[in-house]
Amino acid sequence: MKEVILNGKSVELKKKERHVGGEAPSVRVKMISVETKVIGMMADKVQVMITLPYGNSFSKELYKIVNKHKDKAYIYFFSPEAFTQDVDDGFATIDFEDFCMKFGVFIDTTLCAKSAFIIDKEGEIVYIDITEDVAGEFDLEKLDEEIQSAIDFKRKGHTHENWMGSGH
Repeated sequence: MKEVILNGKSVELKKKERHVGGEAPSVRVKMISVETKVIGMMADKVQVMITLPYGNSFSKELYKIVNKHKDKAYIYFFSPEAFTQDVDDGFATIDFEDFCMKFGVFIDTTLCAKSAFIIDKEGEIVYIDITEDVAGEFDLEKLDEEIQSAIDFKRKGHTHENWMGSGH
């Protein structure tokens, strides 16, 4: 099991540990907008799932990355606390428990690890960053690059769109 540092002590993350290359689980989530969404499986855009342990864990630098990619990727935020930063209510939730358990970043009913997952259009996890310390920061340069890479990725070979557009 994966562990993270919380207030100087090591804590074990609960439930399912996820790996790059694995299939993302689908999760039903109630957004702040009260809309219920099913996320995590195949989608028409790359999905970025970001869990933030505290309402104020959303740094200005992370906010810039989100704004840079939000038109070409679905970027979701999960936190046990209300966000102190201005977030899109249709893509943010404090309904974090089920998601965090399925993605292996659940600590307890009041807290989650700080993590970022990138899921490609096929529903495969292509990037994971779980900060070593709950209060730590992501490798933001790497996160930015990985989101862009996932957005730019074109699957090789026979896809539904290629078949439909080739006059078959």
